[in-house]
Amino acid sequence: MDYIIHYDVAAFVITLAITLHFCFKKSIDTYRTQLFSLLVGLELVSSALDLVTMYTINNPQVLPNIWHYILNGIYLLSFNATSAVYFAYIVSTVKKKRKIKPLEKALILLPFCIDVLLTATTPGTGLIFVITETGEYVHGPLFLVLYANAMLYVLSSQVYSVVYRAIFTRGQLVVVCVYTISSFVVLVIQMMFPNLMIAQFAVAIAVFLIYLSLENPQDYTEREIGTYNKAAFEKILTADIENERHFSVFAVELGGMQYISETLGIESANGILKQFGEFVTEAAGKRKVFYLSENRFAILSESRREAWGKLADAVRVRCMEPFYADSVPLSLTALLCVADYPEDAVRLADIEALIDICLEEAAVHPDADGGIVFADVGMLEKHRREGRIIQLMKTALQEKQFAVFYQPIFSVEKQRFTSAEALIRLQNDELGFISPEEFIPLAEKNGMILEIGEFVFREVCRFIVEERLLARGIEYIEVNLSVVQCMQESLYRDLLDIMDEYHLPYPCINLEITETAAVMSHETLMRNMNKLIEQGVNFSLDDYGTGFSNTTFVIRYPFRIVKIDKSMVWSAMKDEKAMYALKYTMAMVKAMGMELVAEGVENEDHIRLLTELGCDFFQGYYYSRPVNGEMFLERIGAQ
Repeated sequence: MDYIIHYDVAAFVITLAITLHFCFKKSIDTYRTQLFSLLVGLELVSSALDLVTMYTINNPQVLPNIWHYILNGIYLLSFNATSAVYFAYIVSTVKKKRKIKPLEKALILLPFCIDVLLTATTPGTGLIFVITETGEYVHGPLFLVLYANAMLYVLSSQVYSVVYRAIFTRGQLVVVCVYTISSFVVLVIQMMFPNLMIAQFAVAIAVFLIYLSLENPQDYTEREIGTYNKAAFEKILTADIENERHFSVFAVELGGMQYISETLGIESANGILKQFGEFVTEAAGKRKVFYLSENRFAILSESRREAWGKLADAVRVRCMEPFYADSVPLSLTALLCVADYPEDAVRLADIEALIDICLEEAAVHPDADGGIVFADVGMLEKHRREGRIIQLMKTALQEKQFAVFYQPIFSVEKQRFTSAEALIRLQNDELGFISPEEFIPLAEKNGMILEIGEFVFREVCRFIVEERLLARGIEYIEVNLSVVQCMQESLYRDLLDIMDEYHLPYPCINLEITETAAVMSHETLMRNMNKLIEQGVNFSLDDYGTGFSNTTFVIRYPFRIVKIDKSMVWSAMKDEKAMYALKYTMAMVKAMGMELVAEGVENEDHIRLLTELGCDFFQGYYYSRPVNGEMFLERIGAQ
């Protein structure tokens, strides 16, 4: 028979081109990718053998009959195997897991096993094909079974694609449909024109379309930088997690990239990232390198508890040397962290969250263990708790679930409660009592602190007016200001407007600020303080005796009251040096004409000592814990 082989030659060339491109481009090693590699390999073998067997059929004298059976048998099995592997590829795509159900395995293997059985026994039975004594190739009575099984795989693939169509893009569905339709058309053409070898060409085109739509390595590479991208990172980690394969992730965040982008432009920044990408790819060796975001890279190792010290040292040394953008030398810093599966987390989202958490920790504590922050389960639990607290705060603001408690302050001169400190409280059935020391920093970080601060201030103003606290002997209520509030230019106006809304005398509010707030908002705070003091509002320096305890703040700012932190009071009761520090601190403050409040007063020894040192006010559990508004009214009513 005179075969028309042009389409077979084209099929071989197309498949060979796909094979070479696939091998030399970055690809990710997943079960689905392995199946695609097998599909390409089978098509390459099949198209090559088709050309070989056409030659041997036309020239039977070149080989003994047994080799004709072997070559034709291998060709037919490799051709049908492409359909079986294609179906397995579609199943793995929709399942997204390596583990396939027993029924699906049977559907994949059974038709091909029938093909193998019929083809292997053909030399004795002639069921698939016969090589006559004259060397002529003749189809056997069950040859169409091979076509039927191939079409069964194609139809099954189409059914899976339709049933699970939500997983595919429109373009991918089109590819599957084209493959199905073309398979039927090619089958009909092949049966009508046996000498027109078009089947391999159709399969090659289908493989090419699959490569473009589902397995193109460019989908998983960051071309400008030369590494794998985030999609590849998530795909590989998902596959590893689903198959319970251990891995370790080393993440690097480059500091200074935003400045480079803003000053020198995005192209210069990309050039720097490319330089670092090339360096870290070489330093990582066989381990895969991924570019995750604007300034973040990750290196993946399949070794359990990988030793990353050598790579970390290499990164730090490289960052000590300049990077160049248009001959301009630039310096970068590197934050480093490590997360392991399954020791630290068991979900992709948790691994990514741990990387974020650890790099934030590395920014705060750059002198971590070897310069690397190592993830642990506790970090993730803390992150989840913080997320829950943030959500609770949002709900509490919307539904006014925050509570304001009051801790009475005892006047030594008047021997009664004359003021109180307002303290915010957050209670939840699930998490119980949540300390302000925990949720206030989260509120500052997430931008809710201004709303919370306004809520507390309004609630205090309302309480003073509605409960007629001035008539009950309370001269003022102390309200804490957060760092963020102190940084607001409009702070004085906002507070005065709220007091005016409640027709509240300005002197009945005393505002507490910390040294941290004073450091971070010096000029703005000073302007706000002066404007509020002009209206009669007073200020206290809170927690004196902690942090830097710099006397500059006491001198520079117009405080009326200094509040001595409880740690300073308690230390003085145990240590002679601490006693001298407390004594001279209080003497200094009194000499400057300011009043003193001692926090943490819990027993009569505290009272006796602080009275001798000239303290003006006591605040602590000896007199009262922070209590709600109703109990506070009872306390001051019992005086």
